[in-house]
Amino acid sequence: MKIRFSILFFFLISILYFAQSISGKIIGENGEAISYVEIIVKRDSIKKATISDEKGSFSLKVPERGNYILEILDNGIKVFTNNFYINGDTIESIRLTKYNDRIIQEVVVNKKVVQQIGDKTYFNVENSVLSKGNNGLDILQKSPKLSINSEGIVLLKNRAATILVNGRKINLSGNDLNNYLSGLSSEDIKKIEIQDVGSVDQDASNTGGVINIILKNNPKGFRSINKMSYAFRKENATQYNSGLNLNYGNEKWNLYSDVSYNENQNYGWSTGIFNYNNGQKNINNGDLKFSNNNLGLRLGSVFYPNNKSSFGIEGYYNKNKTVLDGIQNLEIYNGNNQTVNSKGSSLFKTPSDLWYITMNYALKVDSLGSSLKFIGDIGKNNTQPFNDVYSEYPSNSTLNNHYLYKTNSVSSYYTGQFDWDQKFRNKWDLNTGVKFGSIRRDNLLKVDYLESGFWKEDLNQKQDFNNLENILAGYASISKTFGKHFIKAGLRIENTNIKGYNNLNNEELKQNYTKLFPSLYYKYDLKNEKSLSFSYKRSITRPSFRDLNPFVIKQNDFLYMIGNPNLQPLYLDDIEIGYNMKKHSFSAYGRKTINTILGVYFTDKDLINFYQPQNFGQYYETGIDHSYNGNITKWLTTNISSGVYYNSFKANDSGKKNSGASFYNNIYAQIKYSKTLLLELSSNYYHQYQYKNVTGANRYRMDISIRKTLMNGNLLALFKVVDLFNTERDKNISHYKDFNFDFYQKWQTRGFLISVQYTLDNKNKIKAGSVKSDNDTRGRL
Repeated sequence: MKIRFSILFFFLISILYFAQSISGKIIGENGEAISYVEIIVKRDSIKKATISDEKGSFSLKVPERGNYILEILDNGIKVFTNNFYINGDTIESIRLTKYNDRIIQEVVVNKKVVQQIGDKTYFNVENSVLSKGNNGLDILQKSPKLSINSEGIVLLKNRAATILVNGRKINLSGNDLNNYLSGLSSEDIKKIEIQDVGSVDQDASNTGGVINIILKNNPKGFRSINKMSYAFRKENATQYNSGLNLNYGNEKWNLYSDVSYNENQNYGWSTGIFNYNNGQKNINNGDLKFSNNNLGLRLGSVFYPNNKSSFGIEGYYNKNKTVLDGIQNLEIYNGNNQTVNSKGSSLFKTPSDLWYITMNYALKVDSLGSSLKFIGDIGKNNTQPFNDVYSEYPSNSTLNNHYLYKTNSVSSYYTGQFDWDQKFRNKWDLNTGVKFGSIRRDNLLKVDYLESGFWKEDLNQKQDFNNLENILAGYASISKTFGKHFIKAGLRIENTNIKGYNNLNNEELKQNYTKLFPSLYYKYDLKNEKSLSFSYKRSITRPSFRDLNPFVIKQNDFLYMIGNPNLQPLYLDDIEIGYNMKKHSFSAYGRKTINTILGVYFTDKDLINFYQPQNFGQYYETGIDHSYNGNITKWLTTNISSGVYYNSFKANDSGKKNSGASFYNNIYAQIKYSKTLLLELSSNYYHQYQYKNVTGANRYRMDISIRKTLMNGNLLALFKVVDLFNTERDKNISHYKDFNFDFYQKWQTRGFLISVQYTLDNKNKIKAGSVKSDNDTRGRL
């Protein structure tokens, strides 16, 4: 027994003696975390190395206690060295102060532009040539794996992505989102985080990838950016943009503001043909005029009480007015005989006022980078669509009619979110949180018609309804890096409670359901920055309030839009296998969607057309995506995304199938003639494709631009030719049980753009803070 105890005693002593470690955090001169630098500890033949994480934290185990040399390298450049005595578990916070200007310049120049870390791709904008003279949309278009289609939708691997700014989802969509992103300046963007498949810390309604725009902590002092651009397509088809960005910072505060204004006008034409199985044909064609005026204001501040916490507040206001003026002709044929001939006009106006206020508090709780974060949002969107529709029948004036549609739609929302990220020394990471969101929408539609020279209210078309949607969510995920393996698994639970009330007929709509949404990500690192990955995610798309309301809106005498109170949410299961290289990324995926929500046309016995959102069928997607981002030569940089895919759709009503294969290719190329002169080319091609019940024609667009910097980089001039070959248009066929619908639309798209930007900055010197962390908190909302 005594011998056994002695053996055990000496065994424990040896473990305690040899199990030494050094851990801590790398911080900058002002206390900011320094991320993704290499830490090396060495003594004689012993050499251990690691990389600091996003929070600047690191941990290293060494086999024995004693004196060691600790070095910090940034992309192979030594920026720190010192002697340490390691005795047991040693904790050190290492501060990088001002050091040799030459080293700093080398660090900035050689900093990696694209990195693969965990389940994310990082595009370090501040280290790229795109860091000046671009807005937020420009940066996204030129980021790895990303592209923007003709509707302005940001695509990740050819799918719409969720947009975040500093981890906070932007509760905007369509033109509102584009206006917000266009108001951001590349000078304010530190990096873009690109996540191919969203994790459980994001809303389950995220069906695609996630793009997180990280804004940086601007240099201390004052800076202003003045921007102005003018685009000419044809007479009466022009666009004007202007913007002013102001930023001021000191040791404790950052104050920032943006104001932007743009005017856009255009014109075009469209044709829509209903081809019925019984031989009838409805032909709608006409001319369109479009105008849009937009004013955006953003004001925010971030307060740093100490080096562990930050508080931010931001307000945003947007005033927008869109006008669509159209003249249409309607012809109905039964065989070769024309049965109806109608001429009409439609004036559609959509003024809107949108605002939100968001607050954020973040607290670092330990030296490993663990943190607590709270985000709160409150906002309101007031839109007042107005539609003036006139129909004239030359052969029978008794059918002439004139309608006015006046809508008042007010959406109010608030959200609260609490997140806890706990990091452990053994590279475990626990992330958990809760979120509550509430949205209320009030809708009033008043319809008037002209009769005998007097306006009368059409009570049959009047709508007055309210909706309230509450979503309570909780999630937990855990990740671990062990050797060459990285795994992240999570589960999200969401309860959705919807209540709708029709104030005219006292009908109530209620839906209450709770669903689980799992996710899994695994990555195995190979040699030379190569890796294999696998991911799975389940997500949901809920019907909009408008779709759930049993409204009826008349478009013309032969087309009505109606709601669907029985609409159910759709569910998407997504599986993906990936292979990443230093500059290339490949992925193969399979997706299944049930209860697909589509706007569906159908007819009654009188061949009147109705358009209604429905759970229309099941949709299957398979494909292979490829992306490339990097320098081909010293003067040529490219961002290429392409893919081939096969989609299959089966309709519920008829069992009709629509399937086919296609491919796409998006190219951004940058040619550097000199340090101050760049040539840029952007090309987007989509081959004929099958999307659910739609067969779309091929689409192509090419833009080319020249960018010149002057006055030591403070003045930037841009000349751009948009849609060089005038090929951008919409053309597709929708397939239904009783008919097919052919659609074609063409706007004025080819033209040129001239842009000028001037930057006034009182801080031009590079400081030790050039080596920044991912933990910048300016505008972290």
